[in-house]
Amino acid sequence: MRAIATETKSVVFDLSPANIEGQFAANKADTEKMIAMVMVCAKEYQPSLIYIDEAEKVWPAKKKKKKGQKKAKKNDMTDPKRIEKALSKWRTKWINDETRITIVACTSEPHEGNKKKLKKFFDKAIYFPFPDYTTRRLMWKTFIGELGGKLKTDFPLSTLSHISAGYSAGSIKRTCENVLTEFRKSKMEQRPLALAEFIGPLSLCATTMDDQYDDFRKFTDDITGDGKRRAEIEAALRGEDGGDDPKKKKKGKKKGK
Repeated sequence: MRAIATETKSVVFDLSPANIEGQFAANKADTEKMIAMVMVCAKEYQPSLIYIDEAEKVWPAKKKKKKGQKKAKKNDMTDPKRIEKALSKWRTKWINDETRITIVACTSEPHEGNKKKLKKFFDKAIYFPFPDYTTRRLMWKTFIGELGGKLKTDFPLSTLSHISAGYSAGSIKRTCENVLTEFRKSKMEQRPLALAEFIGPLSLCATTMDDQYDDFRKFTDDITGDGKRRAEIEAALRGEDGGDDPKKKKKGKKKGK
């Protein structure tokens, strides 16, 4: 966000849930007033950026109610999604091709957001998925090389790439930085890098649980369409192998004598 603001020389207005908590929260009119003030100021001091972090809280996905769970209060002014309607209203009214106002939202939990509403509100989306095996392998090799490390031909780079599934690019880079200290690099010739040196520092970095990782993968398949394409390919392969699709299979009629 700072890079965008610096390069475009824009004024930033922060409407993130953490920043507006308790602000203009008396009633709906108060919330409407806050959004109106932001939009007016953003138009006056163009170019402007309206930033919203934790977008999944402003546009949350609908969840099934559990037994015994209390119903959510209507017009709850402590709920971050209170700005959703006002934002949509003023975006349509105030932002067009002539105004230099950009709304940028970020989320680290995209699967918790309402995908339909997010697609409708934002014109563009940039998604950064967790790196796959090929990408992780390339990142390990690149980061180690950039930091002055040298890998022998028998170094188990494939194993390191497999065990780092679920870790972000930042975690992988941080691990390389923690391992490749100036002292360690000075001993590189006498003692080559070993797999065990990376496992400890990597385990201290933030990672995702298996269920969270599955949620991210499902979201990726939904947004990119990979899941649908994969299902079509698998269905086609089953057809080529002689498998019968029960939905498409035509039942023959027996003729009576």
